Amino acid sequence: MVFTPKYRRLKYALLTTAVVSMILALAGCQQQPAPQAPDTRAADETAIRTAEAGIGKGFADLNPAAVVSFYTDDVVVMAVDSTVIQGKDNIQKYLEAMMKEKPEITFAPVAVEVARSGDLGYSWGKGTTVIKDKKGKVTETTVKYLSVWKKQPDGGWKLAVGSVTPDPPEKKK
Repeated sequence: MVFTPKYRRLKYALLTTAVVSMILALAGCQQQPAPQAPDTRAADETAIRTAEAGIGKGFADLNPAAVVSFYTDDVVVMAVDSTVIQGKDNIQKYLEAMMKEKPEITFAPVAVEVARSGDLGYSWGKGTTVIKDKKGKVTETTVKYLSVWKKQPDGGWKLAVGSVTPDPPEKKK
């Protein structure tokens, strides 16, 4: 079989068209990066600090319902004098019993960080608990705490996991 110049040109034109078409098709298949959500970490940090202040006010007012209003329904708390407490209702019962002793609980965050994704954050800080027993003896305990926060569908923040650990007693010199 003899290939004529016209046939060769047609063959190369078809081959070139096929190659160019494949290159364009593959280039069109590349996924564009998803647009990044705006960075709201500074506002989220402020919202978590505000929520922590609300929890502090609930403790100061001896109001367990106010405290747990800042918790997720499936919250987990690891308290100083208790086993792991799960669920908002169980934590409210725990707080009601604890607050009958009228403790003075104060705390302040040292740091708050929010993930770039904007859905999780954590805070840690220090605080004190002062309890007076029936005989009038005062016990003061310094503590450190760690809290994990989850952003809610409404944009607010709720505490999902909390842990409180007493500081060791001071060593006497």
